[in-house]
Amino acid sequence: MNTGPGRFRRVRPALVAVAVLVPLVLLYAVCVPAAWRRTGLRGAEPVAATFHDGACLLGRCTVTYSLAGERVTAGLPVGTRAGGHAEGDTVAVRAAPGEPQRVALAADTGRGTVAALLAVPVGASLLALLAAAVHVLRDRRPESPVQDP
Repeated sequence: MNTGPGRFRRVRPALVAVAVLVPLVLLYAVCVPAAWRRTGLRGAEPVAATFHDGACLLGRCTVTYSLAGERVTAGLPVGTRAGGHAEGDTVAVRAAPGEPQRVALAADTGRGTVAALLAVPVGASLLALLAAAVHVLRDRRPESPVQDP
């Protein structure tokens, strides 16, 4: 069944939009809560903790620290910069009062880290908008000049 020559041309922008928007939504869904978590922990007191190795950029590394005589193991947020830390190292973390599972490395709660986390999805959005603008301008048909009879 032939759908005509213009069918794919009309569907392609929708497929491209979905292919661009889905990763952007996922970036915002990961980076904004991680930045918010770090901002909320900025005023908490630093506590010494034991670092447990893992894929920290994906949120799979943990720390163990003492709170009121109990050992608490908590996961570090997505995007944690753990370069230079090895299994068993002592690190400073900030834990939310009343929520011992909500922690972040003390060095990751500064304004620069939060800004970097938020710059990732914003930069991706700007690149997507730039690519869309280039696509629209490139596909624009040139106007035919007016011919004199």
